[in-house]
Amino acid sequence: MKNVKGKKTGFAMSLNNFQENTQILENKNYKGDYYCITFQAPIISPSVVPGQFVHLQLPTSPNLLLRRPFSIYNVDTKLGTLSLIYKVIGKGSKALSMLLPGTVVNLLGPLGNGFPTATNKKSVIIVAGGYGCASTYLVAKTAVAPGCCVLGARTKDDILVENEFKQTGFEVNITTNDGSYGHKGIVTDVLEQKLNSIQNQPAVVYACGPNAMLEAVGKLAMKHHVNSYLSFDMPMCCGVGACFTCVIKIKAANSDGWEYVRTCYTGPVFEANDVYFE
Repeated sequence: MKNVKGKKTGFAMSLNNFQENTQILENKNYKGDYYCITFQAPIISPSVVPGQFVHLQLPTSPNLLLRRPFSIYNVDTKLGTLSLIYKVIGKGSKALSMLLPGTVVNLLGPLGNGFPTATNKKSVIIVAGGYGCASTYLVAKTAVAPGCCVLGARTKDDILVENEFKQTGFEVNITTNDGSYGHKGIVTDVLEQKLNSIQNQPAVVYACGPNAMLEAVGKLAMKHHVNSYLSFDMPMCCGVGACFTCVIKIKAANSDGWEYVRTCYTGPVFEANDVYFE
């Protein structure tokens, strides 16, 4: 899958086919300020591709009218469930954390273009910064063969989904900025070691995290001639390509050498070679 020149791939269904009134099954504290919420979503869950997201409408919240976008952390197609990991950082996420099991919440999704499937001839390397793990866990869960992942955060308290990644068979590497857990440093320290170790073997990198991290990961992968796919977490209002609040620059054959595209509509996953890094 290549997302170039603002063209949309994989988004052909009407919005009515994506809306579902879902019931909260569980909404529990995961650790610290992080929560995991699970919905009964038999319509949306079977269609989810790793890296896609849902747009959530908070019920009975007149001061919180706009939907909230959340990366899809996990699905169980047999049970028809869908799970999100989120951090309480504002009024919307605080209101979400207070919703009880049994509450009905409207979801729009799955939205956006997710990560392409890697062949079993390629080594899969996942790089996740902070709760970028929520967008990348399904890559590991659905991979045709185990690979390795690098989870990075500021401190030990911000490392998420470590055990869940290990249960998929992936090798897990931890980095923290303050050295409180794992390697003291940043994810690209470990990523470079991994890319050096595989040398000319075919590999693919999947990444989600802060934009600065994504740029560093993309440039490092290109330096090693390895394809990488980056999931950008940008502010969104509509989630369906109507409002242009979530744009990033991609390369284009014009006088500027770039153009804006909507991450909710053309992304949120882009191949690093297509992204215009300034």
